[in-house]
This record gives sequence, structure tokens and C-alpha cells, in this order.
Amino acid sequence: MSLMSRCFAPVLVSMGAAAIAVAPIALADPALPTPGSENAADTIRDLKGLGYDVQLNYDNGLPNVSLSECWVNNIDTAAAVGSLQPVYVDIECPK
Repeated sequence: MSLMSRCFAPVLVSMGAAAIAVAPIALADPALPTPGSENAADTIRDLKGLGYDVQLNYDNGLPNVSLSECWVNNIDTAAAVGSLQPVYVDIECPK
């Protein structure tokens, strides 16, 4: 075995191990907004920016105020599969 092959083989093995270790991080879903961390309008904008088809559920009826005055109680991505990724957002607004 030559000196070059003895030095080159460990480098290849360590590069392969590093690529496998990093792969799950690269494939992870993007971070969703946390319910209640921002107003409903900003949360909807963020989710649409991530490629989700946002569906709204109003917890206390249709609001008489803008969504920027409402808050998010829950974000449900359970039905998000394939290219069409619906996300259901539970919204509550002041009366």
C-alpha cells in the first residue's frame, strides 16, 4: 500500500462520515413561528413565505378588526404532505 493511499483513505472516510452527519440537519423542516409570538397577520405572512397553504380557523367568530390585532392560538401542520402543504392556524381576535 503506497503512502498516498494510506493518507487518502482516512480523509475520504472522514469526509463521508461528516456528510452523513450533516444530512439530517439540511433536510429538517424550516422553523415554524411559535403561536402567540407575533400577531396573526405576521404569522400568516411567515407561513406563506415558507410555502404553506394557510387555512384560518377563527376561534371566536369572524373578527371586526384587522388580523394584525389578532393572535394565534395553534398552528397545525399534521396534514402537510407533498407539494401542497396546508397548515391550519387557529386565530382569536378581540371582540
